[in-house]
Amino acid sequence: MAKSSEYRPPPRKEPGLIGKTISSTVALVVWLVLGLLISIIIEWMGMIWFWPEQGADHAKVVLNSDQDYLNTQLYEHSLNTKYLVAENAKIVVTWIKQQTEFKAHSPSFNPKSNSTISAVGEWGSKYYQKVKPYLEAASTVAQTFVIRLTLIVFSLPVFLLAGLIGAVDGLVERDLRRWGGGRESSNVFNLAKRSVVPAFVGACVIYISLPFSIDPIIILLPFAMLLGLAVRISFERLKKYF
Repeated sequence: MAKSSEYRPPPRKEPGLIGKTISSTVALVVWLVLGLLISIIIEWMGMIWFWPEQGADHAKVVLNSDQDYLNTQLYEHSLNTKYLVAENAKIVVTWIKQQTEFKAHSPSFNPKSNSTISAVGEWGSKYYQKVKPYLEAASTVAQTFVIRLTLIVFSLPVFLLAGLIGAVDGLVERDLRRWGGGRESSNVFNLAKRSVVPAFVGACVIYISLPFSIDPIIILLPFAMLLGLAVRISFERLKKYF
């Protein structure tokens, strides 16, 4: 009796370069949006517990400080693209401010029209006055998000330089390991390779989520060094022979 052939599922097709690029871009956008939501939640929590006397003005102070950091980038006109990016960021910030502008006065209702409608209107007016500072803070945090995202774009050369230095140093160490008879370690290689993207994403999310203004280099530079270290270990632990 002939044995039935076992079913073997077809091998999973790995995504190509374009597919990996698209998936990585989508993942980065998701993490950036998550960082924006976290920053809004932190600002709301601060308005309740940490700086209730400042209210929505705290977010405005942070926005003004980050705009000062962005304005310092405009003094270098050697790169026209750099100036255009900063100007477009200001346009987006102005657009968000215009779209989310809140009126200083609450909606007016005529109490003589209907008692039920008047009661609902008064309740809605009181509720609006309570949540208005939180809506203003969320709008200001969204403007700060655009400014900080622009500063991250300006910091990309730091990450690229750290990755380039790590790659060159790692290839040198790989040649030394190959000619010296060093051992292979695929676990170390896989761990280092998987740490490259989180080093950059972590820098973006942490910097965007900070509820206070700080020089971006203080946050981004350590993560750039971690990225360079991850790239170095990845190239160092490449297979000696392919």
